[in-house]
Amino acid sequence: TTVMALWAALALIHAGHGFVAMRGPLPSALDAGRRASLDMSAAGPETPRRTAVLTGLAAGGALLLPQDSLIARAAPPKTVLVAGATGRVGKLATAALCARGGCKVLAGVRDPKKAAGLACAAPVRLDVTSPVDEMAAALKGVDAVLCAVGFVPSNPLKMGAAAHAVDNVGTCNLVDACAKAGVSKFVLVSSILTNGRAWGQEKSPGFVITNAFGGVLDEKIEAEKHLRGSGLAYTVVRPAGLRDEVGGALTVSGEDTLNKGEVARANVAKVCVAALFDEGAANKVVEIYEDEAGSGTPEAKWFA
Repeated sequence: TTVMALWAALALIHAGHGFVAMRGPLPSALDAGRRASLDMSAAGPETPRRTAVLTGLAAGGALLLPQDSLIARAAPPKTVLVAGATGRVGKLATAALCARGGCKVLAGVRDPKKAAGLACAAPVRLDVTSPVDEMAAALKGVDAVLCAVGFVPSNPLKMGAAAHAVDNVGTCNLVDACAKAGVSKFVLVSSILTNGRAWGQEKSPGFVITNAFGGVLDEKIEAEKHLRGSGLAYTVVRPAGLRDEVGGALTVSGEDTLNKGEVARANVAKVCVAALFDEGAANKVVEIYEDEAGSGTPEAKWFA
């Protein structure tokens, strides 16, 4: 029957990035002898995953349905691990998750003794410079990871090596460990201007000053690229310059749009936590700052 053919077609839809392209008959046992083909046009990375075209159903007509109605919606994460939970953004994100409730919160830290007092979070030893298999074992049972790790500038002669080890290789390895452990969502705290070279910002003051710290922007963009190609559902949150106090209305902008500005760490944590539970945040890159004169972006539109 048409209904059975439709269900068979839906079973073949891949819920990952964009669309899959398939042509061929559905199993005859399911379509009662009718031939039906599924033709799904590929969507680019900037195309919202909203529609799927099913052809060859019933009398050969076409049926247009919203893709969101064709696939099961992802369940909200039951266990979330914050990597870098003792950092300044990581602490705030951990506290925000505990205050929100509804999920088990784990604090991923290099030294579990330093995780004392992190709200409701249970400490888990996690060092992004450790082997992938070791991290994957620590991530067993975790549904989502909020990554707030970053190298801490110290010795100016070693900043490049430190940024490479943590913000690039270490973060990439954490992504791989998540994929191996079956983690379904990854939220990455990055920075505006990570992709600055691609849109002519390599000589802007923000890029020059920030990248002077160990080439950290060049390292972060490599981790972003690795995450986007990993197959994990992801959200990249790129904050402007970090500060402690809120100085304006939280404003969310699109990818590769900001080259200056500031934002409170608490607002960075707030957006990251929202990204974990908002289905609209899947496979998005957002940039955030605080507008001292504007009204900001309503939370309902953060990932629109």
